[in-house]
Amino acid sequence: MNKKLGLVGGALALVCLSGASYADSVGDSSKGSIVVISKQEVSPGSGYFHEKYVYTHPDCEGNVAVDYYGSEINPNDEQLLAKEQKLCAQNRWFGDGSGSDD
Repeated sequence: MNKKLGLVGGALALVCLSGASYADSVGDSSKGSIVVISKQEVSPGSGYFHEKYVYTHPDCEGNVAVDYYGSEINPNDEQLLAKEQKLCAQNRWFGDGSGSDD
């Protein structure tokens, strides 16, 4: 049991670290960037996806993977970039999210 748990934990750490290092290697713009780590269509032809992505910006403290279900995201979508940038700024100034106005 402990051996399986160790293998699963090691695999998860490897996936997370490789995703973060890939995200760090992508050039950042003033609005940041979104790097899709994984994408899987929930049911073929449905247009409904399970995606994981990371928002990277030099001012954000670390990259947090976002687990998203819905229509396919566009990493260049200005509204999505603006939303992620706002969340980054809130987390930077109010580390616990207490400054959220939503």
